[in-house]
Amino acid sequence: MHTLPPLRPLPALRRLGFTLVELMITLAVLVVLLAVAVPSMQEFTAHNQLAATKSNFAAAVALARTEAAKRGRMVALQALGSGPTGNEFADGWEIAVDDDGNGAVASAETRVRKNAVTLEKIKLGGAPQVAFRATGALVGTAAQVYTLCRAGGGTRGYTVTVTPSGATDVVAINTCTP
Repeated sequence: MHTLPPLRPLPALRRLGFTLVELMITLAVLVVLLAVAVPSMQEFTAHNQLAATKSNFAAAVALARTEAAKRGRMVALQALGSGPTGNEFADGWEIAVDDDGNGAVASAETRVRKNAVTLEKIKLGGAPQVAFRATGALVGTAAQVYTLCRAGGGTRGYTVTVTPSGATDVVAINTCTP
């Protein structure tokens, strides 16, 4: 007669998925990581906006100088509107040509480029106009300094200096007061 082999106990079914405790711990770790990462990302974004504005402004100064030499006339980069002291370029800037040669840029004269941005988070302060002679040299004998800072605070910023020869020098600064 045949005997049946002894019965073995069935293996316990493996649990699939997560327990509620494991899920809660994972979410808690995720919240802590986000709490650390979000402020760093905001600082990173604010600094990149400041750096982009600095680059755009320095490029506009260089373009104004180039246009003056190319056209053989005075060309000015000037603030749009009249921003408050320390933020003269709050409404952006434009590059304009002195078509009639009178030493001033009137509203009817040629506009080369306009950058009508609203600088809400960045302060860009300095003289409301930087003008170049037909030689590419700065109108006037003193260098003009423009300061870019974050409007909401922060110590890091930039200065854009236009020398009497018309050269532009951009320097990062750690004490920012526009």
